[in-house]
Amino acid sequence: MLIKLNKVSFITVGQGTSLKVERTVLEPVWLNPTHIAKITIKQGPADCPDITEITWGAGPLGNHIDVLETPEQIIELIKSAQS
Repeated sequence: MLIKLNKVSFITVGQGTSLKVERTVLEPVWLNPTHIAKITIKQGPADCPDITEITWGAGPLGNHIDVLETPEQIIELIKSAQS
């Protein structure tokens, strides 16, 4: 069973304190929830929503992806996929 999430990336312009988000890029990504090792909330860039970092794989070399969904939404998607 896979769940569909929205991978989020931010295109920024400027430097230091004048760094601004020019564009937000969303792309669908399908993940197997049994491979998720950790879900962490991260602060998004200024004027953007917080994002969720999903880690899968073992050790410090695990893979990471930033998604738009909250941890609560991800848990609900997992529950729905299992029923």
